Amino acid sequence: MLKKINMKAISRNIIFIFLAFLISSESFSETKPAVIQLNHEFYANLLKSKALNRDILLNGMQGAIVQGRGYVESVDKMERYRRHYRITAIDNEALELNIRLFIFADNEEYLTLLKNGDSFDFKGQFVIFTPLNSRRDSYIFDIILEEGALSVR
Repeated sequence: MLKKINMKAISRNIIFIFLAFLISSESFSETKPAVIQLNHEFYANLLKSKALNRDILLNGMQGAIVQGRGYVESVDKMERYRRHYRITAIDNEALELNIRLFIFADNEEYLTLLKNGDSFDFKGQFVIFTPLNSRRDSYIFDIILEEGALSVR
């Protein structure tokens, strides 16, 4: 019986890895991939998956276009990914996950426009993720900004 349970778990993991591979291979196709919404539904599905499977899913998103909203913590001058400014934000849609967004931009106006606590809507390329602990419930997402706007609420 123990052998059967392990085989089921192994089969489930193989299927999950295959699906993650399919998601990642879409980024190499000539058609423009769909925009991934970083919303309540996305984070609920991420939270339902096992800790290590989250990394597989997020790895498959590299290079994809994501859209979401974050609450600004800071904006500072930091050059990375050929961009000159970094917007640090927290994603409150992330439920029980702790998601910190590093959004890299070229527009100098963000230094004066965005303040701590502002709601910032963005759309950009998901570059990489960094897990912050072994439980895989806390991450940093690096995003290259394509479009961004201050949300008035």
